Formats: sequence, C-alpha cells, structure tokens
Amino acid sequence: MEMTLDRVVVTAEEIDRMVERVATELRQTLAGVERPLFVGVMEGSYIWMADLLRRLASDFDIESDYIDVSSYDGESSTGQVKIVQDLHTQLAGRTVVILDEVIDTGLTLQNLKANFLERGAEQVYIAVATDKRVTMTEAGVDPDFVGIRVPDEFLVGYGMDYNEHYRNLPMISVLKITE
Repeated sequence: MEMTLDRVVVTAEEIDRMVERVATELRQTLAGVERPLFVGVMEGSYIWMADLLRRLASDFDIESDYIDVSSYDGESSTGQVKIVQDLHTQLAGRTVVILDEVIDTGLTLQNLKANFLERGAEQVYIAVATDKRVTMTEAGVDPDFVGIRVPDEFLVGYGMDYNEHYRNLPMISVLKITE
C-alpha cells in the first residue's frame, strides 16, 4: 500500500487566519465567563486546542482537560460512543467548550454535549477546526464555532491522521492510498 499527499485543501496560512477568527468569536461569546473549561477530544484536537488556547491566553484564565472517546471498530462506525478516558474535571456549573478537529457524522459531539449537560455543565459549546459534512443537517448537532469547511474526502494534517500518520502536518491535505 502506498500513501501520497494528493493536494493541499487548507494551507498553514489559512489555518492561522481561521484560528484567529474563531478565537475572536470565542472572546465575544465567553466575555464575562469566569474560568471556562476547554475539553479536547483526543487525539486529533490537540494541535487545534493548543493553537486556540494560546490565542486566548491574555483574555481568560482557562482550564483545560481531555477526553478520549471511540465510536469506531476498525474503520467502521459502531453508532455508539464509548468513553475510553474520561475527564479529570468536574463539570457542574461550568461553561465548557468542546474542541474537535473535525465534524463529519456529528455522533461523537452530539453524545459528548448531552453527556456534559447531564453531568451538570451550565453551558456547552462546540468548536471544530474543520467541517466536512456534505449537508449542514447531516449531523445531529451543529457546532457553535466552525473554523473552515473542507471537502468530504480522506483528509490528513492539523490533527487528522491515517493510522497515526500525517497528524502533525501544518496544513490539511487529501490523502491518496493505492494498493
């Protein structure tokens, strides 16, 4: 099997502008919120999360945590979201921003938002770096903040990977896999 980067769909410069725009939107939405909690969905969100939180560092005293979930068995979705590694932070009374690098089916984010509200979060927002839904009604949840729309293709970079390859690319590219 051979893997090649077919084409760049989002450049590093476009990502930088996107991060700044979403940070500006978050500043406006979270104005007056004391110590918002940012939760990264592992593993893919960590680059997006780091970039975004650095942009907000002078605006908020931020708390961060991570959650690891799985809804796949191999390369197929099971339709069920299972928490693999839970948060270390209590959610009761908190304003939470869930960060994920991509929304495609929306199943994971829909389940996480419902779970966090059941656990007592006062408000839960969702911020995704990329949105690859073909139709905006495809997912059961709409993100409150979207970095950039991308094609519904197999993408890598900026947190997205193929079997742990290419996650660290500074741009987002289409991956071509040939036998």
